Amino acid sequence: MLIRFYRRLINLSVSSLLRKLSEKFLQIKYRSYAVAKKYDWDWESKGFNRVALVNQLLFESGGWNSSYLEIGCAKNDLFFSVGAKNKIGVDPVEGGTHRMTSDEFFSESSAKFDVIFIDGLHKYEQARSDAFNALERVALGGWVAFHDFLPSTWKEQHVPRLQSTWTGDCWKLAIELCEAKGLDFKIVEIDFGVGLVRKRSHDWVVPDMRDILKDADFEVFANNLEALPLISFETAVQFINHGNLS
Repeated sequence: MLIRFYRRLINLSVSSLLRKLSEKFLQIKYRSYAVAKKYDWDWESKGFNRVALVNQLLFESGGWNSSYLEIGCAKNDLFFSVGAKNKIGVDPVEGGTHRMTSDEFFSESSAKFDVIFIDGLHKYEQARSDAFNALERVALGGWVAFHDFLPSTWKEQHVPRLQSTWTGDCWKLAIELCEAKGLDFKIVEIDFGVGLVRKRSHDWVVPDMRDILKDADFEVFANNLEALPLISFETAVQFINHGNLS
């Protein structure tokens, strides 16, 4: 029993060391992309996270009887905390209720939802695809939320992944959503930045800025940060309960 424990400990130590060495190698490989700018979001001090926000959305959308979809469930930290009878979680690896990719789910299911939370593959192109599919499936007046819109450093948002804490480049979708029509869009300053979209029209339009954003780096994020519609959790509650903010 004791020998087995030590073997497991050694395996974990070796695995951790190899992961750190791999991260260091990638950081050296992509150091030409480095940007000195950093943001201290201090997420722990905010007092709220995506779980609190999603449950606010569900409360406003019908509570227990709401229909909920989550893309990217992992350890079910959010999914198990959602108080909705009709909930579906999609993840190709673990968690949720459906073991498949989001593209597969949307191609096979025609279900409609009141609230959709997107936290899948943290890459702009996939986040964009998930967003468009979600906006087609969410009810008029319903909500689509996105995780990881506010990275703190160039390493945290770099694709491919360079470290354990990773938002990916989902922030590029946020820039497009700022220019959308038929949608209300905010970013809640909690939990690595939670994008919040309310579907106001069936004729919504999100501009295609992929030619500009596909290869954009962290400096582009920094240059656009002041134009992003950031709000506190308290203001987000008003936004959810009373519609758009002036």
